[in-house]
Amino acid sequence: MIRRARTLALATILLLLAACGGDGTPSGSVPPGGSAPPQGGGAINPVDLHYSCGAFPFRPDLLTAGPGNDERANNPAAAALRAHLAGAGPDIDFLPDTGWHMTGMDGRVAEFVTVGGDLGMKSVSLENGPNGWKVSGWGDCQPRLQLPGGLGSAEWAFDPAKSKPGPATQIFDALVTELSCNSGKPADGRFVGPQLVKTETTVLVIFAVRPNPQGGAQTCPSNPSTRIPVDLGEPLGPRKLLDGGRLPPGDPANPRF
Repeated sequence: MIRRARTLALATILLLLAACGGDGTPSGSVPPGGSAPPQGGGAINPVDLHYSCGAFPFRPDLLTAGPGNDERANNPAAAALRAHLAGAGPDIDFLPDTGWHMTGMDGRVAEFVTVGGDLGMKSVSLENGPNGWKVSGWGDCQPRLQLPGGLGSAEWAFDPAKSKPGPATQIFDALVTELSCNSGKPADGRFVGPQLVKTETTVLVIFAVRPNPQGGAQTCPSNPSTRIPVDLGEPLGPRKLLDGGRLPPGDPANPRF
C-alpha cells in the first residue's frame, strides 16, 4: 500500500525545480544574444516523482505494478468500496469490480485507483461520515505531477511548424500551456522550469506555473501557449523526449490541450 507522503513529494519536486530562477524567468531559456545554461537532473530517479488523481500521491511505478487487490483489504474503506462495486448504480459498467490500488487513507477520506483496461485509469474517493464510509466520487483519472503549494500544472508540446527534435538535438522550443483557468491569456513570466529527469531511454521535461498575481475569478477558454527554449545539456541521442508533468509521461507530438 502506498501511504500518504505529501511532505516527501513536495520535497522531491522542490529539488527538481531548484534550478529555476526566483524572478520568474524559466531556467534554460535563452536570453537575447546569450546561450542557455545546461540542465541537470540526471541523478533523480523518475520513480521518485509523485503524481495524484486527487488527495493522495503515488509513484509512477504503480502503472507497471499490475492489478491491485486492495478492494479486498480488511479495513472499512475497502469494505465500503466492495459494497459500492457490488451495487447496480450508474457506474456499474464504468468501474471494474477488481484490480484496485489504495493510494491512501486517513480518518476522513480514502482513495483507490485502477490501472489499464479498455476504459483506462479510474479513481474512487470515499469519505468517513456519521454513517461510516461511503463512496463520495468516482471518475476518470488523469494523474498530474504533485507540486509545491502555489505552483500549478503545465503541459508542453513540440512546435508543429518546426522539425521534431532528433538524436542530434540539444536545444529546442517547447510550447508550454498553463492548465488552470486564466481567461484565455498566456502565462508569460510565470512559468517555472524546465527541469530535466534523464534515464538511458527517456528525458522527462517538466514545467510548472506560478499563480496569476492578479488573482480573482478566471474564465476557462483554452489558454495560449508560451514558447520556451529548452537546453538538454547534451544531444538527445536515441532517447525519447516526454512531458513529465503527467502520467504516463506524454508525447509532446500529441498534446492533450
